[in-house]
Amino acid sequence: MNQATLTQFIQLFTLADAEACRRIGQRLALALRDPAAYQATFAEELAERGMEAALPAQELRDVALIDALLSEDLLWESDYQDPAADTAEGLNDILERQGRQERLRVAGRGAGGPEALDALQDALEPLSLALVLLTLDSDAYPLSVVADAQAEETRRLAKELGFTLTVY
Repeated sequence: MNQATLTQFIQLFTLADAEACRRIGQRLALALRDPAAYQATFAEELAERGMEAALPAQELRDVALIDALLSEDLLWESDYQDPAADTAEGLNDILERQGRQERLRVAGRGAGGPEALDALQDALEPLSLALVLLTLDSDAYPLSVVADAQAEETRRLAKELGFTLTVY
């Protein structure tokens, strides 16, 4: 694992918050370097997710990324039934935490599921932002936001580090 690459990846989400970047970096470095130590260190948190048995390395990496971003209020877990307008409120909390001035507006209650994700991305595009969907085998959508201009870099760094995610 390349620490510089990890830091570069995390900064796509934390922007100028060096302390959040450091905390997330320490947590993810442990997950990438020593999955068993990560699982032991965060056993209680994983148990709250119903993950008490040893996890495959890929799943553990993805859960570590989700939980690290969630712990810094840089991720919103939306239920698949949540309307886009409700999820937009959670994404606005992320934008505020990132120090961005933009705010997401999605009209109407609408349906949840993939249609809500499409509506959210449609609302993010004019703001030059991109929706990030992190991988989790559940009925929740772990979501975050990056600059649209950094979408390809986000994909590339995630792949290089072994995380799975989709950038819309």
